[in-house]
Amino acid sequence: MSLRPAHLAALSLLLAACSEDAVAPESFASACPLHEPVRLAAPPDGWQPGSARVYPFKQLGDRLLYSFDNAGDPDPGYWLVHRCGGPPRRFTTFTPGTILPFALETAEGTLVYAVDREGRHVVLDRLDVPGFDVPRPVGGLPGYDIPGGSPHEAGYALFASVNRPTGDARQAAGVEGGSAVVHTHDGDPDAPALHLGDHVVSLAQHGSSVFVLDDDGALRKVDPFTRESEPLQAGVRYFTLAADGRHLIWQAIGDDDVEPVYLRDLEASARLAVADFGVDREIAVNDFAARSWNRMPAHGLAVGRWTWTEGSAAAALVGPDDTFVTAVRTDTGESLAIPEHRQQRGALGDDFVLVMPDTNNLVLALWSPDGGDVRVWYRGPADATVEARARVGDELEYFLGEPTDETTGSLLRVDLRTGELTQRAPRIGRDYLQLDARRYFTAVRAEPVQAGAEIKWTYDLLVFDADSRVYTTIAERVDDFVHVPDQGVLYLDSRGDEPGLWAAPLTSR
Repeated sequence: MSLRPAHLAALSLLLAACSEDAVAPESFASACPLHEPVRLAAPPDGWQPGSARVYPFKQLGDRLLYSFDNAGDPDPGYWLVHRCGGPPRRFTTFTPGTILPFALETAEGTLVYAVDREGRHVVLDRLDVPGFDVPRPVGGLPGYDIPGGSPHEAGYALFASVNRPTGDARQAAGVEGGSAVVHTHDGDPDAPALHLGDHVVSLAQHGSSVFVLDDDGALRKVDPFTRESEPLQAGVRYFTLAADGRHLIWQAIGDDDVEPVYLRDLEASARLAVADFGVDREIAVNDFAARSWNRMPAHGLAVGRWTWTEGSAAAALVGPDDTFVTAVRTDTGESLAIPEHRQQRGALGDDFVLVMPDTNNLVLALWSPDGGDVRVWYRGPADATVEARARVGDELEYFLGEPTDETTGSLLRVDLRTGELTQRAPRIGRDYLQLDARRYFTAVRAEPVQAGAEIKWTYDLLVFDADSRVYTTIAERVDDFVHVPDQGVLYLDSRGDEPGLWAAPLTSR
């Protein structure tokens, strides 16, 4: 279970047990601000939990969509309740067969998109407008073999329909890999979707721009609200955009064997003609293009891709043996001397993570592209599950998985100067959040649930105080949960003494 918003795929198949009856009376205590656990919604009278299922819910903006009905119920009830409390409302337009809801935050409020029983993408409701809307299909969208969309914080929704199977090759032009028809929608129920391309092989989103690479090698910068398109470069095999939205690395289409790679500063490009010296710098040659972008699955998804450091100050190219084969500074395009290593583990902050050349042990190190320092921070069994998570100054924090269950482990902190090791948490889930300097919120597996042919898990929700060494149990054996930073944790409990949808603060007591 990820500590990201809970997801509700194929809701009509997953949820279970209300009816036309009103929800059981609640006190509707305020959950914002949240000082103690508050039950936001309860099952109806006479409800019995399904022993062979878990009950997921979905966060839609500030509302929670849930149900306690069985999947086979002829008239299942779906309900909305505000995360801060208040009476639940029957979501009458969310009917059986409706799936994949998601919320889009716009200047006009929160909108809910979904896929109806006919397979059409619809604007299901404007949550901030009283009453429920009649679902309206989003105009201009084709039929989707794999339905669904995703919201962007800039206030638009993105839809992509596969028109050529993905296969093995991914995100590169002219290699007969997967491509898609791409549209955006600005949330206006009366406006059609905007068509961004029919043969898109790769895209990147930054702010209110979408960078689109077509299968013919044309790289464009597109406004998702107006469809205005700015050509950036022709003949592009592959591109990657840094998180800062300023630096772009692109590989030229050549003989599909040995192809040059260039670095572009987009801010400089906005001021100068692209042909001017210094705007595009050749920084590398990919002499394994035919083995890149998962075209030979044994080499892996990372081959041919570039990894950026957090501040986008440096980038490194992953080669066929899963090592960094080229690394550059992004301000100058200058090549960096890469230390000897046998594998890469991406980047952590401003450093790259390297697996050092020790065949008998797992030895992990941070390599600073700025100063060139290499600092070993882990040495242990070759089959250990170790993940670098955070670095503050000269201290690095990492997760060490249990040998028999990689979803649970311990959290350790190492001083990179002295090598001194301290244990931050003796038991923690692989997914966790650091709440402040000393407290961590985590979910650990509690018990398996045999749901048909699938095994699902319930979770214990815990807060650990690294100073006092005390665990605080927030809830046990919950079906689903989502962390809301300004509130606490929202969870659905179908197995406790007071089943229902709850909000609880993440405080140590």
